[in-house]
Amino acid sequence: MTGPQYEYPSGAFGAFGAFGGQGAFGGQGAFGAFGGQGAFGAFGAFGAFGSQETVAGAVPLMTNRDGIVGAPLDLKSAVAAGRFNDTANLARLSRDVRASLWMSELGTRVAMTASPAGSGKAVLWRVDHGRGKPELENLVTMTAPSMKQFQIQMRWVSGYADIRPDRAAEILDQVASPVPFYATIGFMDPARTPYTLELLAVALRFANYVEMQMKYILAVKRPVELSPQIQPIIPTPTHGSLPSGHATEAFTLARLIWKLLLASKVKRYAEGAYWGTMLMRTAARIAENRTVAGVHYPVDSEAGAFLGLNIAEFIAQQCGATKGNWTSGEFTGGRFDAEADFDWNGLYRPQRDHLHDRSKLPAWIKVEHHGKAKASSAPLKWLWEKAVSEWEDLPADSGV
Repeated sequence: MTGPQYEYPSGAFGAFGAFGGQGAFGGQGAFGAFGGQGAFGAFGAFGAFGSQETVAGAVPLMTNRDGIVGAPLDLKSAVAAGRFNDTANLARLSRDVRASLWMSELGTRVAMTASPAGSGKAVLWRVDHGRGKPELENLVTMTAPSMKQFQIQMRWVSGYADIRPDRAAEILDQVASPVPFYATIGFMDPARTPYTLELLAVALRFANYVEMQMKYILAVKRPVELSPQIQPIIPTPTHGSLPSGHATEAFTLARLIWKLLLASKVKRYAEGAYWGTMLMRTAARIAENRTVAGVHYPVDSEAGAFLGLNIAEFIAQQCGATKGNWTSGEFTGGRFDAEADFDWNGLYRPQRDHLHDRSKLPAWIKVEHHGKAKASSAPLKWLWEKAVSEWEDLPADSGV
C-alpha cells in the first residue's frame, strides 16, 4: 500500500530531537543497560558511551596556558576546510555523537499514525526520500485482538507461571539488554566487535522508539489488570502490552546479527542456517520468558516478533545491506487464534533469511514483497561495513 506524498508540517519530526537524550532508558524494553552486563560494561548507557567530552580542571588548564602560550602566532599557514557531508568524518566522532546521527538517519525515514482515530490500528510508514519530496509507504500495520481473545490467552499466562523457578534467573537478567545471550552464539566483545555492538545499540534504540509508539496507540491492558492471580515476578511496565517490547527488540537483534554473519561471506555461516536458527531460538526464549514472568500474553510476542523481523530488514536496507527489495506486513489481532501459543516458526525462515510467503503464513499475518527501495543512508552504510568486517575470518576463511 502506497501512501500519498507527504508534506511535513512544521515540527512533524520534532520528537526525534529527543533521541539524543534517550541514553538512559533503564529497563524499558530491554534497552539502555549494557553497563550491567559483564564485559558489556564498556558500553554503559547508550547516551554515554564513555564520551571524551569530559571537563578537566579548568584552573590548572588556565595557569598552564599562561605559562607556555607566548606571543600571538601569525596564522598564515593554509588550513584545509572540513569535508562536507563525508562519511570519512565518522571515524573521528565519538560514539555518543554518532549515536545521535544514526538515530536521525533512521528516525527521519519512518512515521507512525493511528488510522482511523479510535479504531485500534497503528500504521508504521517508511518515508522514502529518493525523489526529493518524501513519500510514505506502508511498512507495518497492526491491530489489537479483542478483550475476549486476551481473556482466553490468560490460560497460557497462568500455565507458564509453573516454570517460573526454572526461568527466574534468565528473566531477571533479560530485564536489561539481551545482547549477552546473543554473544554466546556469535563471538561479541567490545574489543573484538565494537562496531557490531554499536549497530546493535542503534537497532535497540530504534526498535524501542517504534514499539513504544505502537504500544501507546493500541493501549492493550497487561495480564495483571485482568486477574489478581497472575502476580508477576517482575514489575509490570507501565506501557501497553502489545506488541511485546522484548520480543520486538529480541527479534530485531537476532535477524540483524544473522544478516551480519551472512554478509561476512564466511562459509560456515553461509552453508547452514544453524547460526540463524540458534539466534531465533534465543529471541523466542527471551520473548517467552516475558509470559513466564506474567507481564505478557503469547500474542504480544507474536506481534513483537513480526514487528522486530520487519524492523531488522528495514535497518539493513537503510544500511545498504540488501539488494533493495523490501516487504511490508500486517498483523490483524482479531484473526489471531486465541487458543494458540507464540511460535516464531510460522513467521520466518532463517535458511533464506526470509519472511514466509503469504500461503504459508498464519491467518493473522499478511506480507507483501516489493521492489527496490528508493534510497539508503551513506552514514549507516559506513557503520554496517565496519560491523561486517568484524565477522570476516582472519586469515581468509578456509571453509572449516
